[in-house]
Amino acid sequence: MKGQLSQTLRVKEEILAGSHADVFERGVLRGLLDAGLTSLADGTPAVAVDLARTARVAHRIATDQLHLDATVLMRQGGARGRRFLLAFPGGQDAVRRFTEPLPQRLPALARRGYLAGLFLAVGSLTPPRTGYLVELRLARPAAVAAAQALLSGFGLTPHRRLRREYSVIYLRGADQLAEVLSLMHAQEARLKLEDARSVRSMRGTVNRLVNAESANVEKSVRAAIAHGEWIRRFAAQRGLDSLPPKLRDAAQARLDDPEAPLEEIGRRLGLTKAGVHYRLRRIAELAEAAAEDKQGPGRTL
Repeated sequence: MKGQLSQTLRVKEEILAGSHADVFERGVLRGLLDAGLTSLADGTPAVAVDLARTARVAHRIATDQLHLDATVLMRQGGARGRRFLLAFPGGQDAVRRFTEPLPQRLPALARRGYLAGLFLAVGSLTPPRTGYLVELRLARPAAVAAAQALLSGFGLTPHRRLRREYSVIYLRGADQLAEVLSLMHAQEARLKLEDARSVRSMRGTVNRLVNAESANVEKSVRAAIAHGEWIRRFAAQRGLDSLPPKLRDAAQARLDDPEAPLEEIGRRLGLTKAGVHYRLRRIAELAEAAAEDKQGPGRTL
């Protein structure tokens, strides 16, 4: 959870620190209102957020661009800890008019800002080392429908599940997460994601190569041990001098260097790996035949 929280906060801080066009920022405020709109005890509309910086940015957008009367408040305690509220005293009609147009009908840049606003209000990320997942936890049915339509409109594949009284809209997969980060103007976070993907892919490739190499080494060692056993068995039964010269040279080369790969033995003898393998296998067959001869009629080479 700590890694997820820090990753989420880093992306939110990047969005808030960026220099954005006015239309993008108005989309941000619209997303914040749709995702976090609530009311104070006296009925004053307000939007609840986790970060003081989010509240300050939203306050600037509301006052400078929309000329709304807005105030930042702070609440301590509660199930979700410290919360910041951007209240709009006497602004019910203005807030209602601002949130009336459907998000999917907004300009593309405003829709990107809207997505960033949803994320700033109710979004979270799962760190790349444990998976690729972005979630939006929404309570209002209108916001749920808007988020699904918006994400689909950008060519993404949103999924939905219920969690208590919330609907969780989520995207799974590195490509989906990378695209969302770009849409929200979190390019630095996307670059870090791509770096993490590259590292994970490289580690996977290295691990596969190491495992394959280890398996080959183990196989070669087992074969070398078997070759040596058969050669020593034949030497005890018949003596290496009884072997044809080509087989005798291969047997002696293996005994001289029990751990050498077949390729190296082949270079010494002027043979291919397959040629060395064939000769050592032939010695094994002769050793097995010599062992059988002890219980039956004699055989010649």
